[in-house]
Amino acid sequence: MMKVRARFTPQWTESAKILQGVDALKEGREYTILEVFAACGKSAEFRIEFIDGEGPALFDCRVFTVTRPSIPSTWRYKQFDDGSFSLRPEPWSRPGFWESYFDGDPKALNDYEVEKRKILADS
Repeated sequence: MMKVRARFTPQWTESAKILQGVDALKEGREYTILEVFAACGKSAEFRIEFIDGEGPALFDCRVFTVTRPSIPSTWRYKQFDDGSFSLRPEPWSRPGFWESYFDGDPKALNDYEVEKRKILADS
């Protein structure tokens, strides 16, 4: 299982883009990476659950230190037409998955929970 540890310190960077959302993270806490997304020409992002029971969010990978580099066996590589790519469970790669998830679609919510459990068990 790929895990990360938050390493946010205000002196590290003043870039608003890198720091977007990090106020929700707890310094030193280990977070499980649920997906790696790399937009073409941009820094990679990690999708993590930062509050138990809440939906996941994407955070700039530069605010984390990888503490366990093993990649979950359920992850698949998905390349997009614009050159972006992701590493994530295959069911999450279907078109519109994240929109459906955040809209509360029962199938997307179930697929998310099933695959998240597999990632957590794959340690």
